[in-house]
Amino acid sequence: MKAVLSFALALVACSGAPTAVHSSSETVDYLEQDFGGPAGLMEFFDAAPEAMIEDVLESHRIGFVRHAVVSDCVKIVPESDRNTWHAFDGEFYFIESNGRPNRAYKYLPPVTEAGRITSCQTAVGQWGDDEVPSNDYDGGHMIGSQLGGWGGRANLVPQDANFNRGNWVQIENKAADCGALPDERLFYYVRADYGSTTALVPATMQLTLENRDTTESVSFDFSNVDLGGPNGTTQRLEAVAFLDAQGCN
Repeated sequence: MKAVLSFALALVACSGAPTAVHSSSETVDYLEQDFGGPAGLMEFFDAAPEAMIEDVLESHRIGFVRHAVVSDCVKIVPESDRNTWHAFDGEFYFIESNGRPNRAYKYLPPVTEAGRITSCQTAVGQWGDDEVPSNDYDGGHMIGSQLGGWGGRANLVPQDANFNRGNWVQIENKAADCGALPDERLFYYVRADYGSTTALVPATMQLTLENRDTTESVSFDFSNVDLGGPNGTTQRLEAVAFLDAQGCN
């Protein structure tokens, strides 16, 4: 961790005005790359002093707040909460510059089920139905409630109902069996990408699982359609097998 903090200090010292304009999601891509990937950025968030986190993110023109993330259930998050990492109860959520949930980070265990905000889940699913009337959507958690995921908008996206209730929830339920592992053994990362600046329904959802002790990891790109796409069931089986191999049973 000392190396990560030293790198963060150097990053602030060397930072200047950006030379190109990127979307906020692309900016976080670069930030994650600077820290060796999402797991390195999560390690920084988890252990660095808050002032250092704020300085590093400010150097990338990204905000950081620590509160009960985006309490209102809104289609598009207000500008004041956009392009910002929101930290809540050991979880980190990024709202991109177009006002939509984009990333979610969490360490497991502990595994403690969180309450659902049913009204918000219903609303988020309905927004998906309105945008794509030919399909059926749930308000899907990026980090499942059985894993402690926040129940509000920062952690909810319109997710294909078949996918959400099938291959996706089976991975979440297997991850919920990881409670006997040492605390913070697994890094759980979800990314929602939308395909346009105005869509409310993510086109894809990426899931990454990493054992922080061995650094063994797997990553899957699901399409936000039935089964999670043509490879969704195969990817679900691989994710469950990975978690089994870590001792989640």
